[in-house]
Amino acid sequence: MDNKKKKFDFKTFAVLHFILLLYSFVGVFMKLAFQNEMFSFNFFLFAGLAVLFLGIYAIIWQQVLKKMPLTVAFTNKAICIVWGMLWGALFLGDQITWYKILGSLIVFPGVVLVVSSNE
Repeated sequence: MDNKKKKFDFKTFAVLHFILLLYSFVGVFMKLAFQNEMFSFNFFLFAGLAVLFLGIYAIIWQQVLKKMPLTVAFTNKAICIVWGMLWGALFLGDQITWYKILGSLIVFPGVVLVVSSNE
């Protein structure tokens, strides 16, 4: 394993957040799949989209990890909490409560601490 400290790269960070955005849609696709009759066209459409997005995510995730420490990349996955809350409200009619907002805001200082300690 390479013991050199990996330097922060904004392009890699942007790619990471793009794939995390894709990853955040997987839950929406699966919920939409299971709102349809099992083995119907829409079931397979949404389940297929979930698998496709997971595949794209997995491939690009491995490339990101070549350029970024795992601790930084994995900590940034917390942003999926916010995306999931937003997608749930937009596509599934979920309510965004003050407790959900507060809970998601509590995550961010931890992400900032981990990212800034690895620079």
